[in-house]
Amino acid sequence: MTAPDAAGTNLTQCPKLVVMDLLGTLVEHDRAVKGALAAAFQAHGETIDEDVASIAIGFPGLVGVERILRWLHPSENPHPGSVNSIHDLAVKELVRLVKHGAGIQPADGVRRLCRILGAAGIHVAVTTTLHADVVKPLLRRFGWDVTPLFSALVLAEEVEHPTPGPDMILECMRRCGVEEVDQTAKVACRAIGLAAAKNFGCGWTVLVDDGTLTTDQIAAIGPSAIVDRTEGLLDIWTLPTPPDLAIDDEIAKVIRH
Repeated sequence: MTAPDAAGTNLTQCPKLVVMDLLGTLVEHDRAVKGALAAAFQAHGETIDEDVASIAIGFPGLVGVERILRWLHPSENPHPGSVNSIHDLAVKELVRLVKHGAGIQPADGVRRLCRILGAAGIHVAVTTTLHADVVKPLLRRFGWDVTPLFSALVLAEEVEHPTPGPDMILECMRRCGVEEVDQTAKVACRAIGLAAAKNFGCGWTVLVDDGTLTTDQIAAIGPSAIVDRTEGLLDIWTLPTPPDLAIDDEIAKVIRH
């Protein structure tokens, strides 16, 4: 975990709202998205690898596809029909992976993390640029449609100016009844979400470092803190541990030994 950033963020003070990206923080990992994009482009006669597919990650679906097409063909304007077709194919493939892919799982410790944050009076909200057709089976797979870990879930398609705009964070604040942006923390593994949150004035920007970003890219973002896994958020803020969770922890220690 890093020290506070140059803005002097106080990591000992707790936020009122923690906004997390769905992929890379609550759910591991975005390789499924890259694979779905690669398959969709392959169907259109274009071959892309994970590095090229990553150009789209973090952006709303159609915008992400358009970014890849502009990278592949810089002298051409992407044809709207091609953008829509590739996007639709990627969504269908990703729905299949979400329903059946063994690699798509909740991040370690996220259930416990959200319980502790909630018990401490801290709202947890989730944002995603995934299409609703993908999000619904994903939530159903983990049982989060019936017993969600979070107070609010905001999709990019629900707001006018999604990432890199501020509307997704604003909508999370509205739904959770939090008015102060400086009492809001943003947690993500991608530069775009953290940079936008910092520009918007979020009090904390926390990078879940999955090795995707280079040291220079991380330095350019200047996150308030860096954690190796989402559960590491519990090491940033001093939070009271509810008695039942304390007992759970003791039982877990006994089992491990």
